[in-house]
Amino acid sequence: MGEKLLEVKNLSTYFYTDEGVVYALDDVSFDLDRGEALGIVGESGSGKSVTALSIIRLVQSPPGKIVAGEVLLDGDNLLTKSKAEMRHIRGEKISMIFQEPMTALNPVFTVGHQIMESILIHQHKTKKEAREQAIEMLRLVGIPAPEKRVDDYPHQMSGGMRQRVMIAIALCCNPQLLICDEPTTALDVTIQAQILELIRDIRERLGTSVILITHDLGVVAQVTDKVIIMYAGKVMEYGTVRQIFTDPLHPYTAALMRSIPVIGKQTERLNVIRGMVPSLSKRPDGCLFHPRCDEACELCRTVRPDLINLPDGRQVRCHKYTDKWEEKSHD
Repeated sequence: MGEKLLEVKNLSTYFYTDEGVVYALDDVSFDLDRGEALGIVGESGSGKSVTALSIIRLVQSPPGKIVAGEVLLDGDNLLTKSKAEMRHIRGEKISMIFQEPMTALNPVFTVGHQIMESILIHQHKTKKEAREQAIEMLRLVGIPAPEKRVDDYPHQMSGGMRQRVMIAIALCCNPQLLICDEPTTALDVTIQAQILELIRDIRERLGTSVILITHDLGVVAQVTDKVIIMYAGKVMEYGTVRQIFTDPLHPYTAALMRSIPVIGKQTERLNVIRGMVPSLSKRPDGCLFHPRCDEACELCRTVRPDLINLPDGRQVRCHKYTDKWEEKSHD
């Protein structure tokens, strides 16, 4: 086992709306070692992005509120920090790459200005030194002719280039943790591969820990060491990439795996998971996945399962791995 960088313990984030309380994140726990990459996977509405925003304290309040838990970075609880302290931690210790670079970047400032801004806030450097570092960061992320492109505005760049600029901004202060929120969603397949290779290369060269949020299990297989499968604000399964891909335990994980197209397999239709993620303000009783699960029994419909620690280090939230399930199967 490596040295722990991040520990998330029993983290819960709710949104208080006119329609009721939205349980966007409910009792989520995981940890991340230094230099390790963790994938967070799930359908839209599963709580992936809220997890990231909760870690870096960017949940909009109101209506959102972190109601419970701890987020320990190097043993220091970020949830007890003031807003001023968090502004120094963001960018310097934790950085985040957002989904859509065109909306994340400011259209009225050059990309060089936006990289320099972070450097000037967190490091004692002159504007000239910050500009030189900005050019070096653009070179690091593979942007050609960085001396010229540093003065470009976001609209003068392609989607792939803008995403590289976002990565440059995130890395300019050499953070310990890089959170990537679906960094390849809006990009074509060729550019996706380049961005993923860049993230993997940066992790190896700089020793940066990475949290990769995605709905694409193929992306997770390429980049990460461990995987969290999330559903309706809860962790359903947690294990290494090899464990998840070779032997998925939770019926939801198995259903996600079956929905991936396989080259050479001729089938009339892809497997689909029936139904939709439930409303997080009107959650069903019992297991949150039971309305869509082919293996659900009466126990699943009435009793909400706990997250179970297995001997091989994995975690799974399913009655199949409890004594109650064994009792039911013998009835």
